Amino acid sequence: MEVDTYERHPSYGELTAILLAGAVHVLVEVGFSGLVATWYNVGVSVSFVVYIVWRIRHTPGVLRIWGFRGDNFVSAVRGQLWFVVVGVFVLVVYAAVAKSLVLPYTFWLTIALYPVWGVAQQFALQNLIAKNITGVFSKPVALAVGSATLFAISHYPRLELVALTFVSGVFFTLIYRKFPNLWAVGVAHGLLGSLAFYLVLQEDPGAVILRFFSTTLGL
Repeated sequence: MEVDTYERHPSYGELTAILLAGAVHVLVEVGFSGLVATWYNVGVSVSFVVYIVWRIRHTPGVLRIWGFRGDNFVSAVRGQLWFVVVGVFVLVVYAAVAKSLVLPYTFWLTIALYPVWGVAQQFALQNLIAKNITGVFSKPVALAVGSATLFAISHYPRLELVALTFVSGVFFTLIYRKFPNLWAVGVAHGLLGSLAFYLVLQEDPGAVILRFFSTTLGL
């Protein structure tokens, strides 16, 4: 497949796969334990990594199309900066009012690792969802809202997370359309996501990560 052909035409196979994965994720979250959901996420992530490797081998230049590039990184960081600054300010003010402005030591583990997950999630949002529904939504704002809605629904039943994901998804998609760099948007996602978990959702992903590896490895 030629790169420009891939760029012009949505892949409804990719779209179906990511939407199905999101739907099953909701069922797993509702019907099973957190550990089962974690293993499901690991399995889905591995499956998509295999697909990505296959695409890289068969579509020269696809990494650049996906946003894995460095030439526009500085411009992309500048484009993300205003949203990140506003987002951090809003989260900190919310936490101060809610008296949840506390960051345990595990926060630093989360903020070190979460950008990796942020890149993965933005890859799914921007390349598996947004790019593949351009045939339905041609206007940037409509595309951003439609993509963010589909992405946010996959975080149900955690309604606060659904709301946060929708808002950030709209802005990240609009910014990414102008500055297509997954490294920049992934780091921004990781920073805001880490703060949101601790300051708004009052959850500790770092502790969950430590507990997961402790249980898995028998430490």
